[in-house]
Amino acid sequence: MTTVRAYLHDHPWAIDAALIALVTAVAAALRLTLLGDIPYGIHPDEAQLGTDAHKIMSGHLVGIYTHAALGQPAGHSYLTLPSIWLLGDTAFALRLPLALVGLAAIPLLYLLVRVAFARTEAFFASALLAISYWHLLYSRVAHWSISYGTVLLAALLCLVLGMRSRRRAWFAASGAILGLGMYTYNIYPIAAAAFALAVTIITFTRYRGEPWRWWRGSMLVLFGVALVVALPMIVYIARPYSYYWSHVRNYSDVSVTQSREFKDAGVGGKARLIGEQIGAFGNAYAGTGEPDLVDASGVRAMFDWPTLALLAAGLIMALRRWRDPMIIVALCCFFVIPLPALLQQGSITRQPLGAAPYAMFFAALPLAAVWRAALQSREPWRIPAMAGIAAVVAMLAAITVRDYFWTWRRTELVRYVYHAEITSASEYMRTLPSGDQIYFYSNRHPFRLETRQFLAPGARGIDRSSEFSTSGGSIRVTDRTRPVVFVLLGNYLTLLPELERTYPDGHAHIGTHDGVTEFIAYELPALPALPALPALPGG
Repeated sequence: MTTVRAYLHDHPWAIDAALIALVTAVAAALRLTLLGDIPYGIHPDEAQLGTDAHKIMSGHLVGIYTHAALGQPAGHSYLTLPSIWLLGDTAFALRLPLALVGLAAIPLLYLLVRVAFARTEAFFASALLAISYWHLLYSRVAHWSISYGTVLLAALLCLVLGMRSRRRAWFAASGAILGLGMYTYNIYPIAAAAFALAVTIITFTRYRGEPWRWWRGSMLVLFGVALVVALPMIVYIARPYSYYWSHVRNYSDVSVTQSREFKDAGVGGKARLIGEQIGAFGNAYAGTGEPDLVDASGVRAMFDWPTLALLAAGLIMALRRWRDPMIIVALCCFFVIPLPALLQQGSITRQPLGAAPYAMFFAALPLAAVWRAALQSREPWRIPAMAGIAAVVAMLAAITVRDYFWTWRRTELVRYVYHAEITSASEYMRTLPSGDQIYFYSNRHPFRLETRQFLAPGARGIDRSSEFSTSGGSIRVTDRTRPVVFVLLGNYLTLLPELERTYPDGHAHIGTHDGVTEFIAYELPALPALPALPALPGG
């Protein structure tokens, strides 16, 4: 024991390495276990990362901005490409790159808080982020929102290292990472604004007077490099007809201030609508949740009540040390990043995800304070207090595991949002021989849906449903010289008896998941072609 203590005294970073390994291992277990199966299904926005990767692999670059998901920076399409190439067209391959990006936030938060603040706070902050329901929810899907927060953490870590070491190389690295963030998510500029606000406040609180010249030069390096790296995206956005502005117009439609009801209301009515939207925003984080039909969030609030209590206590503690750089950074990111989503009727929890690490930092402050006091005390309450803190963290982890892996994944909302029906059907269609003709029936999904394009790109089929074709749901087959497969989803599952009566030589394949019938395929074998009629004598 004495030898170990002596080693740790001489190598203090060994403690940090062990703690980073511990929290990262916990986070990895939560983020990578059954990654391709929970949530079950592939959202079309996820699938479009895969279809973009296919385009790139076939030699058709998608540029720096893709039309996928109503328009997004294309960085993730290139990031996902190696995974698709190595692992194939699966949900796991789609989600793995961004799950690893989300996982990287845990050690990055530890290092940021360790360098800028203290080890105890670093451990509890990273541990809380590792078990955060909010962060976990988006770490396990291939959605853009998980990446920009990780990029911001890396940029801030390099900034803090530059402040500690006074080496310009760290500021250049911070600027390069800050600029790269422009290729992650449309909402990223608000994160860059939070970064810039934090730097401005730090400038006025720490670098007035003699240090100003060195700090000014460092900031010129940081923001100069950031500008150079981000310049291609800035030039693209500067074009008035770029697809970026189409995305902005699409998302402006979900703002409460752009609704027809708001525009027609008087002053009192406008105030009421804004108040109701702010209430919905609060409910998404601290109430019962606000269901979202894009990511299936809202089954519960992003914060459970113990985390909310810790967060409130931590914010009060932080205000007493508001001049500390880490506190400044955390306050800016926590309060600025959520602002664009405050009055939106969608993306309430998805867009502000970059604020999650700083929320966990504040929630860690009271835990760290009690732990440190117990560690330094010789009183009898020392051991019970430390055991109590460990129990609180374990309880929060248990709540997250229960709410995500048991409750959330089993809801009808998740099945609906992640398109379980067409995912199962597409995995089946992928197994069909290339010559089979598919007649596709769904009251919700067209055959061309990105989920099908990604999972079964070689499937040959046409829509036969009333919703997506002019056939009116007809089951008539005009060509039996090749195999025909009727794929039935949703309301069209009831066509099976009619198909069996009309084509008794067929075979039904029923696809289920978790006891739910997702699709029915009715397979008809090919019939030999009729022989040609002989020519009449005498012509």
